[in-house]
Amino acid sequence: MPRKSSGNPPGRPKAFCEKQALHAAMLVFAEKGFENASLADLTAAMGINRFSMYASFGNKEQLYVKAMEAFNDMRKQRVTDTLKGPSARESITQLLREIVDRFTDHIHGVCFVTQAPLNAAEVSDETRELMARRRAEVETAIRERIRKAMKEGELPADTSAKDLARYYAVIIQGFALQAQHGGTREELLRVVDVVMENWPATS
Repeated sequence: MPRKSSGNPPGRPKAFCEKQALHAAMLVFAEKGFENASLADLTAAMGINRFSMYASFGNKEQLYVKAMEAFNDMRKQRVTDTLKGPSARESITQLLREIVDRFTDHIHGVCFVTQAPLNAAEVSDETRELMARRRAEVETAIRERIRKAMKEGELPADTSAKDLARYYAVIIQGFALQAQHGGTREELLRVVDVVMENWPATS
């Protein structure tokens, strides 16, 4: 005897993993940037069609924001953990070395947060402002670590935490550009050594 239906049939399960698809989109944006990443590039990497992309993630801009936030969550935790080292100098050295490792990793590529500012014609003001805030987060974290080092006597009291943090932020942006244009891990790690030779000396 056939069993009676007790209600509406369950919805069809999604045939893809959203987390994996978002990670794939993140890598495409990292490699090509927002403007050069086409919908064909994104859907091919994600293994889904455009309908599924729009249904699950929204339009290209919304997908970009979600991919960037997923990346930023991972990046923020790594930066926080690294800057907890026993000294500011050791922590910042390690942070720069880890950033070089990641930027020269051919699988993961350069962090798209360090890429050129988004074109105003391509995305909303809200998204551009969000990206600007995300770019500033690493610099802010470094500045706070430097201020802690000043309080603990590791750095001179007259150190400009703002200027020193900006210096390292500019170095990081330079690493991103160099990695995009063929700079190797070994070459950029030597630059880290030179950079850290300029660490302010205590009296």
